[in-house]
Amino acid sequence: MAVQLINVGNIANDGTGDDLREAFIKVNQNFEELDLRDDEQTTASNLGNVGEGVFAQKLNYDLQFKKLVPGANVTLNSTDTGVTINATSGITQLIFSSDSGSLNLSGPGLLNVNGGEGITTSIVNDTLTISNTSSSLVTDTTPQLGGSLDAQGNDITAVNSITVSSITGFLNGNMQGNVWGIDIRDLDNAVGNISQSFDFGNITSTVSNVLEYLVAKTEVDQGTIVSPDPIIIDNGSFI
Repeated sequence: MAVQLINVGNIANDGTGDDLREAFIKVNQNFEELDLRDDEQTTASNLGNVGEGVFAQKLNYDLQFKKLVPGANVTLNSTDTGVTINATSGITQLIFSSDSGSLNLSGPGLLNVNGGEGITTSIVNDTLTISNTSSSLVTDTTPQLGGSLDAQGNDITAVNSITVSSITGFLNGNMQGNVWGIDIRDLDNAVGNISQSFDFGNITSTVSNVLEYLVAKTEVDQGTIVSPDPIIIDNGSFI
């Protein structure tokens, strides 16, 4: 039932309004209507499917709402018609610096990360990946160093051939090249021929290098039959 209004007339005691009995009948009926109403018909609700609701509960005739509590670096300003939420700090400035140039982001902004030649970039969730799609040392057929290579005491193995202008230190293995401009194969051949044949030349000899001179001037004393030289010279066997 709708609330009944008492007709009070146009002016006092003009006889146009409700008499006292009729007026109090309406008053009683209005109170009965209020008394019969279900308390649960008056309630509140939070609208929408996302976010945090502010309505907490209804306790008797009291609609109770949650309070807004500011967190870290957040302030609340309340007026008669609204509540303003402000962030008082956070990242206010972000500077990106590169090999050539920099960017200063103050407030909302956009930074693009693009790959150069042979470089690609990708973002998955919160991870930025920068990949080299051009080549690596193992696939580069003509690699070059921009400076000295420091092996830090480690070995360089499985090398086919090395071409250098100079070498300092010791080398193990088979090597090809001149030593101080001298082909050591000529020295090896000369020593090998002399040591294998014991050819001391003719009685009157002509030498063409220092090694032949030293051999020509060297006497080989193998001792006597009674006191032979303990060094054994193996000249092979008779066929």
